[in-house]
Formats: sequence, C-alpha cells, structure tokens
Amino acid sequence: MRDDGHDLRLLPLAAAAWAGAWLGTGGFRPEAPVLFGIFASLGIAAVLAARSHRHWTFLFVAVLAATTLLSGARELQLHDSLPARLAADGVSAQVRVRLVGDVRLVEQGPRPPLLVANARLLRLEATGMAVETSQQVVIFAADDVGEALTRVAPGSVVDLRGTLTPADPDSPEAVVVRARQMVGVVEGPGPVDALVNRLRAGLRRAAATHSPPGQAALVPSLVVGDTSAITEDMTTDFKATSLSHLLAVSGANLTLMLTVVLALARLVGVRGWAVRGIAVACVVLFVLVCRSEPSVVRAAAMGLVSLSAIGLGRGRRSMRHLGLAVLCLMLLDPWLARSWGFALSVAACCGIALLAPAWARSMAWLPRPLAEALTIPLAAQLATQPLITALSGQVSVVGVLANMAAGPFVGPATTLGLAATCLIWFPPAAAAVAWLAGWCVQPILWVADLGSRLPAASLAWPADVLGVALCVVACALVALLAGELLRTPLGVGAMVVVMVLGSLVRPHPLGWPGPWSVVFCDVGQGDATVLRAAAGSAVVVDTGPEPNSVRFCLESLGVTAVPLLVLTHYHADHVGGAAELLERYRPELVLVSPLASPEPQVATVSSAAARVGARVVAAVPGQTFRVGDVSWTTIGAHEPGRVDSDTMGESGDENDSSVAGVAEVAGLRVLLPGDLEPDGQRRTMSDAARLGLSLKAHVLKLPHHGSSRQHEEFFAATGAALAVASAGRENDYGHPSDGALDLAARSGMVVARTDEDGAIAVAVEDGELSVRITGTVTAPA
Repeated sequence: MRDDGHDLRLLPLAAAAWAGAWLGTGGFRPEAPVLFGIFASLGIAAVLAARSHRHWTFLFVAVLAATTLLSGARELQLHDSLPARLAADGVSAQVRVRLVGDVRLVEQGPRPPLLVANARLLRLEATGMAVETSQQVVIFAADDVGEALTRVAPGSVVDLRGTLTPADPDSPEAVVVRARQMVGVVEGPGPVDALVNRLRAGLRRAAATHSPPGQAALVPSLVVGDTSAITEDMTTDFKATSLSHLLAVSGANLTLMLTVVLALARLVGVRGWAVRGIAVACVVLFVLVCRSEPSVVRAAAMGLVSLSAIGLGRGRRSMRHLGLAVLCLMLLDPWLARSWGFALSVAACCGIALLAPAWARSMAWLPRPLAEALTIPLAAQLATQPLITALSGQVSVVGVLANMAAGPFVGPATTLGLAATCLIWFPPAAAAVAWLAGWCVQPILWVADLGSRLPAASLAWPADVLGVALCVVACALVALLAGELLRTPLGVGAMVVVMVLGSLVRPHPLGWPGPWSVVFCDVGQGDATVLRAAAGSAVVVDTGPEPNSVRFCLESLGVTAVPLLVLTHYHADHVGGAAELLERYRPELVLVSPLASPEPQVATVSSAAARVGARVVAAVPGQTFRVGDVSWTTIGAHEPGRVDSDTMGESGDENDSSVAGVAEVAGLRVLLPGDLEPDGQRRTMSDAARLGLSLKAHVLKLPHHGSSRQHEEFFAATGAALAVASAGRENDYGHPSDGALDLAARSGMVVARTDEDGAIAVAVEDGELSVRITGTVTAPA
C-alpha cells in the first residue's frame, strides 16, 4: 500500500499491534471458554486469509493475536503479583526502591502539592515476609517525607515505610506506595546515573550564571526535560499557546535540534553515512541526559522517524519507519497503547512525515533549514489538534502561529544547550554557551507571553465524537490551504494576519449575558462570582485558579471597575487570578479571610494589593458594605487557633475560615459560603443567629464546589430555589458530589453547574428567577 510515494504497508500491522496492546493491558479477565473462543476465531480468520493468499490480512490477524496475548500475559503477571495482592489489602510495608528520574511536585488545587516519584521496587517486607523483586512503582509523599525525597539524588536506593495501594489497572506500575517515613538512603546512584545527575546539574548552573530567570528555567526544560525551575505562570502561558511540548522532552523538539545539527554538518562538508552517524550520536546523548525513561525513548524513536522524512533524504520511507517504530514499541512497552502522550507523538510524527517535506519544498523562497523550522511545528500542531481537542475540549487559535514563530529558535537553543551540557567541566565556556542558548529561548518566552494575553488564544470546542470529527475536517482544510499559502511570502503574511485577527476577538454566545445581577464565572475547578454594582462596575468574589478565565468573564460582562474584591480564603483555586485582577482593576478594598494561610498565596495577594494601594480588611461576622446596587453582609468568618491538614490533602481549618456572605443585588439574594465544611456551616448558622442575620437567599452557591461534606440544616436554612456548583469539567475531586446534588434536590433546589453549563447568569425578572447559561464550558478542569 503506497500513497504519493509513501510506503504505508506497515501501518496496518502497527495498528494491529496497538489494538492488541490496548486490549491486553486493559485488565480484561475473560473466562477460559471465552478466551478460547476469541483466539479460535482469530485463528480461523488467519487460516482463511492465508488460504485466500491475503497475506497482509493474515499478518494483521497474527499480530493482533500475538500482541494481545503477550501484553495480556505481562499485565496479568504485573497486577497479580504478590506486591499487587498486598496492595489490594492496603497493607503497611517497608520497601526498598531505586528512584528513577527526578521527583516532581503535583499541584492539587487547594491542597498542598504532592510529591510523586517513579521508582523500581527492589525489596518488599510486609506481613512477616520479605520479597525480592524488580517492578515499576510510583511513590506518593508529602510533608517531611516528600521534602526528604527531594534531597535524594535520582538513581539512589532508599528504604521507605508506607502503605501499599493498588495502581491503576491499566498502568505499568505494580503498586502505589504512600510513603509515611523515609528510613534512609541505602546506596547512592550508580556511575551512569551519577554522570547524568552531574550533567543536568551542570546545565542548570550554567544557565543560571548569566541568564535571567525565565531563560535559566526554559533552557534545561527544553534540552533535558528538567522542569524544576518552571513557574506556574510559564506553564499557563505555554499551555494557552500550545507550546507546552517545549516544557518536556518531545520528538518534535529532537527533530528540530537534529535539523540544525545536520545542517551544520553538511555545511562543513560531512556527507553520507557520517551524517547518519552524527544523528545517532546526538540521539544517544539526548537519551542519556534525559535519563533514558520510557517517554524519552519514545520521543527519540519518533524524532528519528520524523528526521527520516526531513533530514536524511528518506522521506518516502518515513511512514514505513513509523509503522516499524510503533510495532516495536508496542512489544517493548504495551502500556504505551493507553498513553495520550504516545498518541500525540505518533500523530505529530505522521503530520511531519506527510506534510512538512512538501511544505518545506514549497517555501523555496526561504533557506531550507529555516523553511523546515517553520513547517515542522506547523505540521505537528495541525496533526495533533484533534487529539488535543478530545482531551481538553479546546482549540488553540493562536497555537499554529505560536508554534511557527517559536519553531526556528527551538533547534538552535537545544543544540547550544546540549553543547553547554558537554562543557560543564569548563564552567566559563559552559556558562557562555548557555547564555547564547538563553537568548535563543527568549523569543519563545515572548511568543508564549504575548500569545497567552490574546483574548481568543483558545476557544471552547465540543469534545464529543462529532466535535472531534469536525475538528479533523477543519485541520484537513487548513492543511490544504497552507500548502498553497506557503508558496509565497504574501500567502504566509495573509495566513498570519488571519490568525492574529482571529485571536483578537473572543466570540460570546448570542444573547449573553442579557439582564443579570450575579454571574458565576466558568473558571474550571475554582470559584469566581461577579455581582453587578452598576453599568461597568461589579463586586468580585474570588478569582478562580488562574487569571485568564476570570478576565474573560469580566470582559464578557463589560466590567471595567471592581471597587470591592472579596477573597473567601487563600486556597489557590480561589485566589489564583487575584494578583492580575488587582493589577488590572485596582479595587479600593479587598475583604479577606481572617486566617492568613497558606502563606505563599497570602504573600502573593498582600504584595499585589500593596502595589496598587488597595486596603486589605479581614472579614468579621456582621460587617456590611454597600457598593452601588450591591449590599454585602458577612455572616461567617472564623479564625481557628491552629491549622491542621491531612498528610495528602488540604486543611479543613482553612476551608472553614472561608468568608461567608449574603449579597443582595436588585432584589436577588445570593449566599456565597466559600469552601465551608460541615463544622464551618454549623458555626456560620450559629454566628448568624447570634447577630440576628438571615441565611435566606434565592441562590446558594454550593459550599466547597459541592463536595460530599455538607450539613443538611445549612441547606434547609437558606430556602434557596437555585443551587450553583462551581467546578471544573471532569475534575479529579468528584465535584459536585452525588450526595451534595441529592441534598440540594431534597431541599427543593434546582441545580446549575459550571462544569456542564458554562458561565451562569442569574437575575430577578417580573418577580421570577431568570437563569441564562453560555452552554459551553471554556475553562480547563
């Protein structure tokens, strides 16, 4: 099977291997007769195909059966092992593990970050037995244990005590170890790990010697996947512009680096197999300094396939190479079949192989290396967009343009970064080369920052089958148009103008918002509520986990002034956008929780308020404020004597310190209780009764995003007709919970949800509640 000179014959076999690996690693446990029937059917199909001389059909069936059987056997061996059986009982154990790769901190919304480390289990002691093994595990740790693990060099062997819990059924890990105590370090990293640690640390030092913080953070991330210095703002900017692949190891980045290296090699007269030898040497160095993890090997394989399409003169064989790479990777690591990252890598590789060479040739008016640097990210972005949409429910309007603008700088930056890594034994030289790499990544930082500020950097798009299919069609049409437009500078200029104009205006749903008194913004997993004080003026209660969503919400409502900002408590999902909102709208007064915790968020809010001269006032039950048409009464604000939190979770005391208030706007009463839990809800009822305040409201924002921890009498006391759950689409917390939704229904409330309805506008019209929704969820979970 060939298409336009491309050899596609191995693709059906690769698809069969992928399907077989996906089936085998799914935890499916058929009974013996069912299993026999399945393989008997496959065997009959293979025999019939062979007799009819349909050799490719025979091979397809054989590969499907073989990979299903082999991956299923590996999955059964892993998840029916002794550690997995002990984990099913939740036993406590002492484990000896070798740390694989860098530990990482995972943000958990309002909860403290959780340390996650990949490791290989070497020894397990539990229930009076000791077992020697060699299996992949994942470690979760917090507090002192997590802090201790961050100081242990990757490759070290450590003893831990903790609880074994089951891993996901379709994951390559045998168990999850929830560490409670680090017993000690048994041995340090081996020679290879020690060398890699030294190389990576040397690159970090070299990058930080002369470069500004942003450059010093991005160079190690781009070159070796070291994200330790990447800030939350950088992550947000790169996600908004579809540049997040530059914050991790990827095949596209490797391809761009090899394009630069091979262009330099040819420039000095290197030809033939010597060019291929240089490419292989660069890939080996890349895999080494990136720790040889499965994702790195995957990226290297995909990068080499893409390079065969672009830089080694074997473009017509690139799809054959892709099929072979997928086939081999499915046999080596069948769990890749369930990885979105792998699917994105394969899609990007297909795009580069099928589109980039022709596009690069059509841009004959540019030097070939520059044309390739522009067309490789363009092809990868278009090929992966349908999968990104299926994952996120969004289309990045600015992503194509951002990747094209950043593409020419990725190869030089990565090449210089690797050169600096090799020069760490000569610190002045390494620092000088890293400084050059830093200025190569500076345009990427500018692109990410500017692109993320555009009003329509990304747009909501349906993530169902029809929506993804339409996205595929749209990307195919753009690819066809791009092939023509890239032929001339005028065509490229026209494409850039159209994309920039499309990013400047973010469309609003027809009729939105209509008459409104309060709007519950769609900010993902967080809270942000807008109370209409006057035309163009509003009181804002909480700002969500990041600034872009609440900014778009305020712009869609025509809000240009925010005299009063209320921050119910300092968890990140309520104050993440506060600093930018303070800078942009400069409120006169900021009403905050009496509990100044957690400290990092308190410091961010306090410094931002000080910069704009806003007065910060701690809430007290009974206080009132009047801003235009908005009347605010604080009915709850508690400062506990001490703050407790569970090991892996958030602080209930911080939740119960939420400012709870009743706002009255144009005849509409809204009760906003922050993240109050049952104790806080009871205390708020008591405070209100003591002060003679009423909890009665037309609308209740469900406490704590509708968590399962609610107090029934609190709901009943509100007498609300409408309950609103502010939560992120498919969030990891199960918000809103079935229990909270059932409680609201039993209390006579109709429920509206931002995770399903988008932004929600409420008003009183002709004595009745009027509710409007955007109908589209635009914020990430």
